[in-house]
Amino acid sequence: MGQMIPKSGLKVQRPDVDETSTKAIQDELTRLIEEPWMAQADMNERIFAAERRVNAPLAQLMENDADVVAASQEIGRLRRKARIQQSDGAEAADTHAFDSLMRDALKGVKHGINVFVPPYDWVIDVEHTAGEAVEDKAAGTFAASIEGYFGSGSSWATAGVGVALKATVDGVANIRPPVYDNWNWFIDANLFSANTSGSCRVVVQDPVSGAVLGPDGDRSIPLWNHTSQTGASNHGAGSFFATDIAPTVTLSAGQIFNVSFLANVFTNQSGSLAFGHSYADCRLEVSLPLFVVQM
Repeated sequence: MGQMIPKSGLKVQRPDVDETSTKAIQDELTRLIEEPWMAQADMNERIFAAERRVNAPLAQLMENDADVVAASQEIGRLRRKARIQQSDGAEAADTHAFDSLMRDALKGVKHGINVFVPPYDWVIDVEHTAGEAVEDKAAGTFAASIEGYFGSGSSWATAGVGVALKATVDGVANIRPPVYDNWNWFIDANLFSANTSGSCRVVVQDPVSGAVLGPDGDRSIPLWNHTSQTGASNHGAGSFFATDIAPTVTLSAGQIFNVSFLANVFTNQSGSLAFGHSYADCRLEVSLPLFVVQM
């Protein structure tokens, strides 16, 4: 991890001792990540069970007709082909420009700013069912994705990088990560529902207990959240303002704290049935070339 200003006078710096993410901290972070998704997965499974009951008479009729079953499966294959072609030919939408992003990241900063760059200390990798996470702590890049067409149920993934820091004075630290993102999502549904969501998150933890530090050490920004009733597909690339996702924590001189930068994705789908289907897939790529700590 490099520092872009002289070491003397730093209010936040790298610890002298190599502090890495322990299993206890990783376990607590995984719990924080998965807890809301597990509740959502349970709710989605109840919705899917109700949809099966509603469509049971239609299912019985269709399953007894081989031509209808074959046609339903062919529809699924054609929809997937169309989805791939749509993604390949789509143009990404811009969000915030680089100069505006950096002005926001450095807004109000006075003498004593701390700027940190890769390599980061560790990676965060949480995968469930069809979820996949890929990280590069040396480059400061990470990506979370979910591939549809695997079956029914919920999938999620979180990819990220983390770093240990140390306060040299008492005060309030504001952590501002200028994040560059590239994302896409897709839903294909007939009779059954599907949904997908994606977000970025920054979590600041105590290095011993794993507890989130206050007053505001856990911040998220949603990038999309859609169901088969609200959308079919979208994609984008750009960046978002650092203050949109900046945690604020109160620190004491000599206190070590862990900061994790995360990309999160979630989907739920019924899979392919003889009389209907629902699929959802998505991908979120993030680049974190630096982050600012103002204290």
